[in-house]
Amino acid sequence: MFESRVICICGLPGIGSVGKVAADYLSVALECSTIKPFFSNSFPPQVMVSRGLAKLLHGELMRPKERENMYILSGDAQPLDVLGMYRLAGEMLEAIAGQGVTDVITLAAYVGETDEKIMGAATDIDSAAALGQCNIPKLCSGAIGGLNGLLAGLAPLYGLRGFCLLSTSSGNDPVDIPAACSLLEAINELFHLDIEISLLGPPAEEPSIPVASEVDMNYR
Repeated sequence: MFESRVICICGLPGIGSVGKVAADYLSVALECSTIKPFFSNSFPPQVMVSRGLAKLLHGELMRPKERENMYILSGDAQPLDVLGMYRLAGEMLEAIAGQGVTDVITLAAYVGETDEKIMGAATDIDSAAALGQCNIPKLCSGAIGGLNGLLAGLAPLYGLRGFCLLSTSSGNDPVDIPAACSLLEAINELFHLDIEISLLGPPAEEPSIPVASEVDMNYR
């Protein structure tokens, strides 16, 4: 399904932070280096402080040390307004396409009644069918909000295939580590990464990013 393809795995903050946790873990496990940062005046009006150093909220397009056919995209926050989301998604996809990427795979959460740990969606019929061949059940209905939805949905406009892998989450935990691990297990199997997922421990406490609840609950 992904042989001879160039992949970008994307995980931005959302419900349970499952996509961001998974993408950040991949960036460390694969020894990624940043090749392009992304900034937006639609990010929450604050900076992140660590050990006395203040940094603007931003996203990062990263390249693994020893994998020429894979990129990782992560970030500190999502834009607070719809226009900002579409604008930033376009900037990210333009940069991703410029690196020769063919497939965008976003990582997100699914909150709802299901017996599946992982589900998937794609932007064309053949790709959706291929998910089933990889033992990933299809998400039959629903919505995938925020950048994790837009990056996959807008991908065809930039000549890319768009996919989204969703891990089942209760939606009650600020950081859902088990759901993030389910995503990592799926990525590990799809791309034969052979990374050690058990090293993902309890989340460290971080300053919260204020986002309007009616917007945040639409992020998947």
